[in-house]
Amino acid sequence: MPNRVYQDDMINSVTDLVANGNDKLTIQLPTGSGKTRIATELVTRIGNRRAAYIVPSEEIFEQTSSKFNELGIEHTVLKAGKKPDLYHTRILLAMSQTLARRKDTNVFSTWFPDILFIDEIHKLLQQHKNVVKLWPRCPVIGLTATPVRLDGKSLSDLTPYLVVGPSISQLQRDRFLVPSITYFGPAPDIKNIRVTRGDYEASALQKAYLRQGVIDVVPEYWKLRARGRRTILFAPGVEASKRLVQVYRDHGVRAEHVDGETPKRERKAALERLRKHQIDVLCNVGLFIEGLDIIEVDCITLCQPTKSVSRYLQQVGRGLRPSLLTQKENLIVLDHSDNTRYHGRVEAHRDWQRGGRAIDVELRVCRFCGAYTSKDDTQCIHCKFNEEDKRISMVAAQESAKDLSKSTPLRVCPRWAGSVRRLWYTLERERVENGYPLPNIKLGIEGYVENQCRKKINFKGLHNGKRIC
Repeated sequence: MPNRVYQDDMINSVTDLVANGNDKLTIQLPTGSGKTRIATELVTRIGNRRAAYIVPSEEIFEQTSSKFNELGIEHTVLKAGKKPDLYHTRILLAMSQTLARRKDTNVFSTWFPDILFIDEIHKLLQQHKNVVKLWPRCPVIGLTATPVRLDGKSLSDLTPYLVVGPSISQLQRDRFLVPSITYFGPAPDIKNIRVTRGDYEASALQKAYLRQGVIDVVPEYWKLRARGRRTILFAPGVEASKRLVQVYRDHGVRAEHVDGETPKRERKAALERLRKHQIDVLCNVGLFIEGLDIIEVDCITLCQPTKSVSRYLQQVGRGLRPSLLTQKENLIVLDHSDNTRYHGRVEAHRDWQRGGRAIDVELRVCRFCGAYTSKDDTQCIHCKFNEEDKRISMVAAQESAKDLSKSTPLRVCPRWAGSVRRLWYTLERERVENGYPLPNIKLGIEGYVENQCRKKINFKGLHNGKRIC
């Protein structure tokens, strides 16, 4: 398969920079856009020179080795338990942790690379710096979808030059990535949670999800927005993840849990079941942030608030790759973390010189479908509901109310109706089926669902003596 146009452009740009002495640089390309393909093409262009290709995890190690084999690139592997002879080695594929431990041993007394590739360069930064110090004159080419460290700082002290590829939205328009729709979901109040090492304290974050009841409604939103989709859920902790699995199962959804303590064989088996759609939801803790290549995944559920734009985009990026086999039309993101409000939509244009800040308009949530859209758009870009259409008359609006109601999907239960949530969804189905009127402040119409639910709750916002709004 020939390279895409933007891939050739990136390869030529990197080649020119290195040739002109700008030999410490990072390539930025969104997840799913072919970073490994660009790297392998650069590897083949170095001729007989020697190269070291460093990866941070075993999953990426195996995928890269398979890609090299597929393209006929002979290489030697260096990872825990392996002590290869590097005498005739041209391409060395190494685990970052293993290389950091062995860089001062006799293994590298006579072998050194002419060029150094570092995949996912935003991770394990200090280890990368130690390796670069071992070969200070060696050109360094980093690759990442998010050229910022997890603490939000840039990589300029290691690789001063940044080669930025096309944005996610551009790749979506060109159909190299699938479109994404992000839906708002209830999230816990985390304003008092302490921030340590640049991100929220994990134990306190998990307690917030467990104590504030968010976990109990996550499966309801999944059934409403993403029923039947292969889903990866990012959980805030092991206890919360296992609790989520149980709640999903209580709703009749096939769900499983994996974390860093799960044996590698069991993790692979769980991923294979997800790929074959033998399960619907795979809840995980601390895994699958990068390196996972299951293109069939078409829903990402976020239950892990983060201050790191890198972590956020890497998580959502697991579902952006197209899948011809399953004819994936789009990616559904269910955001129970408020990450979208904090970091912007996944498809937002970003300024990577300023830590990946979103260059995007202010967001709002559509009143009827619950999707994030631009605050400046009167019409939702997903469900096409028009917040205020001044071109139609009062009579025409009343006549079209029934058709509008039938075409509007089930709305998410609001906070004030939380105590009668089941009734809300029952009445929502009746509303869609029969075209009962939706609420419209401008026309003075009181919605059927709201009217029936409020009969169960007194006007002071109390239900069974407890305030709910």
